[in-house]
Parts: sequence; C-alpha cells; structure tokens
Amino acid sequence: MSTNLKIGLACVLALGLAACGAATSDADSGVYTPQPDAYIAPTPDAYVAPTPTDPYIWVVIQDTEQVACTTNGPGADIDAVALVANTGAAVGTVLGYGKIGSASYKPNPAGYACENTDCSGQNCKYAANGSTFPLADLVARTEGPVDAVVNASTNDVGYFSLNAGTLQLQIGDLTGAGPAQAIQEGDQIQVYEVDKTYVADGYAPQTCSCMPEHYTVFVQTAAGATLQLTPTYLDPSNTTCATLAADPTEGCGSTLFVVP
Repeated sequence: MSTNLKIGLACVLALGLAACGAATSDADSGVYTPQPDAYIAPTPDAYVAPTPTDPYIWVVIQDTEQVACTTNGPGADIDAVALVANTGAAVGTVLGYGKIGSASYKPNPAGYACENTDCSGQNCKYAANGSTFPLADLVARTEGPVDAVVNASTNDVGYFSLNAGTLQLQIGDLTGAGPAQAIQEGDQIQVYEVDKTYVADGYAPQTCSCMPEHYTVFVQTAAGATLQLTPTYLDPSNTTCATLAADPTEGCGSTLFVVP
C-alpha cells in the first residue's frame, strides 16, 4: 500500500496550469479526506479571458484522488467527456464527445500516486505506469462516447485511470469525430467516471466496489487561457460523495460541470 500522498507539491497541469492532486481515500471503504492546501490555483495575473478568435477548445481533468493502491486502476477512472447544451431548446442535449485523436496525458511531476508494485497483482494495468496496455491505447479510451465496461474475470475496457496525472482532450461530434467544438459560456461538461452508476446500469458487476473518485476540471484556449469549472450535479447513486456545498470544486464520480 502506498503512503506517498504527494500533498502540497506544485504539479504541472497540461499547457502550464499549476495544480496538484491531493486527498486521501481508501478505494474499498470510500473514506475520503480532502487536503485544503493541496490545490494550487492559478494566480489572477495568469488568467486571460477567451476571445472570439481564441475560444475554449480544451477540457483538462486533473486527478485529485489518492487511492490506497489496492486496485489495478488507481485514481479517477475516466470513461468519456461530453459537451452538453445548457441554453435554448436543446438544453440537456449532448452536443459531442471527446474528439478522437485529441487526448493526451501528463503524469504528475511529483510521481504517480501508485507504482506497479503497490497495485493489485503488482500491475496498475489501467493506469499510465501499467504493464498490460500501451499508454496511447489507454489514453484513447477516454475519447468518443461512453463505452466503459468493468468485467468480473476478464480485462475491463473503455476507461483510463489517471493515477495523479492530468488528461487533456477536445470535444468532437456525437461520435467523437472532428472538428473540435468551441466551448461556450453557459455550456456544461459531463465527465463520466466509472462509479456506482455503472453497477446500477449493468456495466459493472455487483461485486465491483466502483467507488466514485475525485478530480477537478478546467477549460483552456489554444493560447493557454484557463478557467476552472464548478460542479453542478453529483449523481445520487454515489452516496459516499460530499455535497456540492461541502466540496464545491471537485467532481466525484460522474459529475456535471458548468462553464460560467
């Protein structure tokens, strides 16, 4: 079991945004303790508002879950990311999913939350440092529509465990094809994280702990202007998650975020 929680160290978010994954959790018990000094927010001077010629086109997900390293998928298990309309007649309609070929991953410079020797079977096989699947294949699992399946005896499919790192991707159409869509004020971003909803919907066996895990979400422009999003809906199936009021910046399990 890993006890290196990497708390309070400056981590590099994709395209230069400073952040740090930090919280303690037991993936089996669902006990979660946030660390208030763990997240290092961008300074006010670092923020530059988007412009019509430099809109938000990237979604960035920073893992803030610190697991007990008892599984082989440490950290937030990202299945898919969707752009959801929040205005007009189309409100609540999915407009697109992660663009095929756009996803990239940056490990936490402080190190992985779990090393292979820490994980179940000494193989974090659904994470970046796993030895079963190539990293490019794992990262690509976050692109396109929802498709993750947790299997009782064979390999799981369709998700990537962030293991303290950062995922960045664009939004394509409803199949994940291009071109990349601009993310507008008032839009919503739905992150599908493998959690209790997958058990309820039949995409994970009843024996799966499938604990909801924590992360923060940002949008970025091509020039690097960044904005942290606020969670607006936590699925009630994830009973171990804190309320939005108690945990106002982090997603927990599959979570809906709003672009202010």
